[in-house]
Amino acid sequence: MAFSSSPVLLHSVAAAIMVWAHSQLGKSAIDIVVETQYGGHYQFLTILGLVASLCTMGVALLVDLFPSILVLRSLKRAMLMICMPVEAVIVSVYWTLLLLFPSLILQKDVVTEPTSSHDGPPLARTPLSLDLAMHVVPGLSLVMDFLVFEKKYSQELVKLAVPVVLTCGGMYSSWAERNAKLNGGVFPYPFLTENPFETRLGIYVGACAIGYIYFRVLNALHV
Repeated sequence: MAFSSSPVLLHSVAAAIMVWAHSQLGKSAIDIVVETQYGGHYQFLTILGLVASLCTMGVALLVDLFPSILVLRSLKRAMLMICMPVEAVIVSVYWTLLLLFPSLILQKDVVTEPTSSHDGPPLARTPLSLDLAMHVVPGLSLVMDFLVFEKKYSQELVKLAVPVVLTCGGMYSSWAERNAKLNGGVFPYPFLTENPFETRLGIYVGACAIGYIYFRVLNALHV
């Protein structure tokens, strides 16, 4: 069976990096706290996006190996429509806050001792290699796959992006709110913990808007 090596290389390398990133979850500075909470690491949109993107790369590999099975290609395109907006939210929110307001996105490092008695716990920063594997590789690999190896979505399918994005946003916001309720009002991200429900609702809606606009722009740029 003949197939191009280029998509196989992209999909396999991206999948391998994401598998490695997922294997590092138990080694994080906040692991001792997160694993005692309801939802564990799967409270984080980053981790849910990582798993979803990994599954998409897995299906993409199956498409590469068995191109005649049309249902696999349809499944892959449906997963891309879901994962690309989610990763757009993850990348834009994470890197913006990390660079400008790190205390709003990073939890406290409960393992490392403060540098002085007047300082609180330092922020739990992620090693750069793992940071890139979690917050760049998933989104970048999806975009490269879409722009290079996939056709653009028709206008009929683009219209479906609205309910898709709203459904994903509603599911995650409900999941995050439930976890926080069971975890004593503590959200996985400090910027959610520090805001009342009305503000969080605005954040959820804004995140959905980011994902939808990103998808529309990306599809419009596709030639």
